Amino acid sequence: MLFLVLYFVLFVILIFQGTHVAGEVKTPLGTLPEEVGQNPVASARWGILLIITGFFGAAVGLWGFRSPALATARPAIFGLGVFVLALFGLWVIFLGRKVEFMGKPAVADDHGHGHH
Repeated sequence: MLFLVLYFVLFVILIFQGTHVAGEVKTPLGTLPEEVGQNPVASARWGILLIITGFFGAAVGLWGFRSPALATARPAIFGLGVFVLALFGLWVIFLGRKVEFMGKPAVADDHGHGHH
């Protein structure tokens, strides 16, 4: 019973996290400056992958109540969900946010002369 709770919580988290990542591309929450925003294409792809994995896992879990064959597949699908979530976490930590400076640095105004 505890496994089923963890199973469905995992896939609901994947669905919600996927909609958040995909939706933040079009309507950002504004909690971070634009310079550290995520790549829109990669965010959309990750969002779609998380949503699809979440719905797939939830569907297999629900159909597992009717089909014993699908019920035995739940641990493998759970492992797939954990793997996708771990890959997403690694992407967010190491690759997701890159600082992109909006302007160029200003030219120094001293021209080699010492101004006091």
